[in-house]
Amino acid sequence: MSVAISKYHLDRHRSQQTRLNSQLKKRLKYSGVYCQRDIQQFYPNLSVLEQRELLDRLELIYSQILFDYFSSQDNINNLIDRFVEEAFLVDLPFNKVVEIHVNLIDNLEKQLLLQGLRTEHLSDFSLTLIDVLAHLGEMYRNLVSEN
Repeated sequence: MSVAISKYHLDRHRSQQTRLNSQLKKRLKYSGVYCQRDIQQFYPNLSVLEQRELLDRLELIYSQILFDYFSSQDNINNLIDRFVEEAFLVDLPFNKVVEIHVNLIDNLEKQLLLQGLRTEHLSDFSLTLIDVLAHLGEMYRNLVSEN
């Protein structure tokens, strides 16, 4: 029985991996993105002001992603692509992406609490973070596999 369950889970996992890779290839236009990276424009090499401007810009895009993520908006893929591509081009550390997500969710939670609304559903937005990080990770994976 456990062998059948393990095989089932393994097949299910492979199916999910294949589906994710297919979606990523559809979403991300890999050609041309890699050659646009300029080490001088990498996040750690930017001035404090440039870093803040970049994070503000990314935070705005990410807030749009959060707002549209569970709706039927067709532009969610474009927003994720835009965010991931910009984060990738500047070699933004993953912890900064997580920081952007957490700050936005914390602010949203405060607003909801001030309005006397429930906040339990905010944990569902972790899917957004997982989706964005998966796409960003795929960009780096493809960069490594090309070299």
